[in-house]
Amino acid sequence: METATTQKSSTEALQQEKSRRLRTPFWRTFRQDWEVFARNKMAVAGLIVILVFAILAIAHPILRATIWQSDIYSPITGFDIDAAPHPSPPSLTHLLGTDGMGRDVLSMLLAATTPSFIVGVTAAAITAMVGTSVGVLSAYYRGPIDTVFTHISDAVILVPAPLFMVIVGIRFNDLGPAPLGAIYGILAGAGGAAVVMRSHALKVISQPFVSAARVAGGGNWHIMFKHVLPHMWPMTALYMMLAVTNAVIADAFISFGGFSRTYLNWGTMIYSSLVYAEYLTTGFDWHVLLPPGLALSLFAAAFYFVSRGLHKVADPRLRAR
Repeated sequence: METATTQKSSTEALQQEKSRRLRTPFWRTFRQDWEVFARNKMAVAGLIVILVFAILAIAHPILRATIWQSDIYSPITGFDIDAAPHPSPPSLTHLLGTDGMGRDVLSMLLAATTPSFIVGVTAAAITAMVGTSVGVLSAYYRGPIDTVFTHISDAVILVPAPLFMVIVGIRFNDLGPAPLGAIYGILAGAGGAAVVMRSHALKVISQPFVSAARVAGGGNWHIMFKHVLPHMWPMTALYMMLAVTNAVIADAFISFGGFSRTYLNWGTMIYSSLVYAEYLTTGFDWHVLLPPGLALSLFAAAFYFVSRGLHKVADPRLRAR
């Protein structure tokens, strides 16, 4: 009788908790997390910079379809005979000038933004899926599953994801931005991200509301999806931002080394500017080199600053400060 009463009380408490969470949960939690995030001015600035790059990526095809002549402003084959000799300095016609091949630098810069986003977003999404899945499954089931995933993570950590990504890019130099981002995401997710996610999931699983869900008869998948995963998203978002930074830099390094030039990105622009400065011109053209270098630095820094803000959201000790 006493056991039945205890179970009934636990069930009622669980139902009350669920009801409370359904009334406010997401937007109230989001608002609280945003307040913590917004206190970090660098994180907010990073978010603004990311939005600016997104606008630039969207603007490029619109400009080519409406204002820019395709044969002059093509980022690959464009050539403006009126601006010769090339490279030409910045002007009203070409705001960032032209490179040694006569291509508009601004058009190339905007066109290279989209592949960087593809690499970063792909790496971020796969890092989040792999890292969170491995971490939650290891923490929840323990035993042999935890042992297998732990050994896999230990092995993957021995090979840094950016370095392996460079090796793959050198060996398979016709890979596009999405496959390169996927390679990074799998390695980063199964390695360091999985280890941290497992540790965070263990803290969540030890909370009383998870025990109450078990007493109420909740199944394993129900508990993981309804009670564990919602508490993992700040840490997941943090690793997504870090994945973007590392993947984009590794992709640019592959192109900068001349190992992969199957698509235009900022690393390719830097590599081309150095090559053309050596063989096609008599001097060094800073207006060709600086834009992609600054774009790459700002893009990576923006995601890093956002990750610092998300770190404060994910870590209760930093929130308390």
